[in-house]
Amino acid sequence: MKKAFTLLVFCWAMVSQLVAQIPNSSPIPVEFSVTSTGGFNKVFTYSSGADWGDTLAQTVSAPLAWAFGEDADGNITDSLLCDSNMINTDLTGKIALIRRGICNFTLKAWNAQQAGAVGVIIVNNTYNADGGGLVNMAGGINAALTHIPTIFITRDDGDQILAKLDAGEPVTATFTVRAFGGPRSAYSYHTPLAGVKPLADIGVTFLNTDNVLTIPSVTINAEFTNPNGATTTLSQSLTNVAPLSVNNVKFTDTYTPTVVGTYTVKFTNSLTPDEISQQFVITDYTYALDNGDIVTNTNGTIEPDSANFVNVYSFRYDMGNVYRTGPNAVVATHASFMISNPEELFTNDPLADRFDIVLYNADPDGNGSIPYPKAFANYNGLNENGGPLIPLSTTEYILNSADQGFEFITVEFPTPVTLAANKMYLIMVQYDGSEAGSGIPPKYAFAGTDRMAGEVGTMIFTDSLRTNGWGSNYNGVIRLHLNGFVNSTTTALDDQKVSISPNPASSTVNLDIALDNAASEVDVSILDFTGRQVSSRTLDHVQKGRFAFDVSKLPNGTYFMSINTPEGFRSKKFQVIR
Repeated sequence: MKKAFTLLVFCWAMVSQLVAQIPNSSPIPVEFSVTSTGGFNKVFTYSSGADWGDTLAQTVSAPLAWAFGEDADGNITDSLLCDSNMINTDLTGKIALIRRGICNFTLKAWNAQQAGAVGVIIVNNTYNADGGGLVNMAGGINAALTHIPTIFITRDDGDQILAKLDAGEPVTATFTVRAFGGPRSAYSYHTPLAGVKPLADIGVTFLNTDNVLTIPSVTINAEFTNPNGATTTLSQSLTNVAPLSVNNVKFTDTYTPTVVGTYTVKFTNSLTPDEISQQFVITDYTYALDNGDIVTNTNGTIEPDSANFVNVYSFRYDMGNVYRTGPNAVVATHASFMISNPEELFTNDPLADRFDIVLYNADPDGNGSIPYPKAFANYNGLNENGGPLIPLSTTEYILNSADQGFEFITVEFPTPVTLAANKMYLIMVQYDGSEAGSGIPPKYAFAGTDRMAGEVGTMIFTDSLRTNGWGSNYNGVIRLHLNGFVNSTTTALDDQKVSISPNPASSTVNLDIALDNAASEVDVSILDFTGRQVSSRTLDHVQKGRFAFDVSKLPNGTYFMSINTPEGFRSKKFQVIR
């Protein structure tokens, strides 16, 4: 039965790293755990319905049972549960365990609900090592009819649970509703110091889990710790919190980061022991929604499949992020993005291998917001004044045979772009696959960070522009860089005059230089993926030669070597992998 509860104020979708919601749009964190009489007790990560399912407001705990079915001849089959007339297992009052495959997620959940189940766990049919992992479950024709909590887990985790069932141990599955969740602090995970604006949308969700009693008062705290260890605490009070009400607590006071580095925000409340921590980073030059922790097993599950890419989306798939400027104008010079399948897309035809990178003013009417969540026929929908949305700058990237999956592709705008103060900007990577005709969509990389404050983050364009992206808990790895990320003010150095090896490297990177004339000085810097300088060195009296750089103390990741010579400037990308 669908739970009824009072929504006092508007709520947003957020996820902490330890728990998720049912469905993705729910503001309430729900923890999934499994116990057995043999002593097994474990909390599992999971994904949810991308655009369907009810908000779960009270904990559900029940025996776990495979939803086995039978075929027309009465033979017991696997638990795909695609036909409600062939369920072999009594699911009354139980949480059903179902295999992925054959039919839509919502049909499986609907069939289980009709059979009396109080919850559903769908297990992937492919192991993580073979490209499985978690997926956000798309809704089908039964989405609006399905009201029991439904989640998706990996096959690797499913095998752990199955081992207990196969051993004959009674197993209990529990969806535990937490009273505290949905943290919101920074507008982007990485924000350049020059682009910092006061954080005015700091908040968290508080749930009164009691279905009878009103809570007289509760105090919510947000403690910010800056990179130097200094703390600042904001407090906000709620009064007369109604039973089963979901409350979006927005702090009246703001917080403004002032130094470069990593910040931690700890949310607590005066009634429960719950603590929620978030982090964000103030950088020298880089805006990024992602935290650098790329979720490789999402690729192949978030983007459109080949059939939809061709027949519904007409070979089009764009993705991008929205970033906000602070009280001062800043200058953007570069953008970076990442895909997992360049080798699948590469055709050796420049027209077919082209990505367009476009920078837009995402708020041309200047009202400080973007309609969310919203779907528009095209990009012009962002212009609430009417008329076209004019790009501020456009550049392109042509795939080449050397491109590797999950490596940053960095492009430079034809000329630096001034971003006005207190505005919202959209950087989009656009791909039209009609020239290639292969039906293979780009698999843009995602990172599993919390969603940021201010609602709008990753956007996609397929058959329409969706301001809330795929509605998932992942942020696209598409970054915007300010002047200083690399020195874009000098003449470009001929690419043949410098090279680096090995790439990837483990302990040493060699720079080979072959200039036309001897240079009294060559300045070399190594930058991390945010543009932060991690080392620098000046080479004296250089024309030709090899120079070794120690990278043994650098963490695994992607870096840029910036080489500045009298004959021009060149940035070389390399990886450190051990």
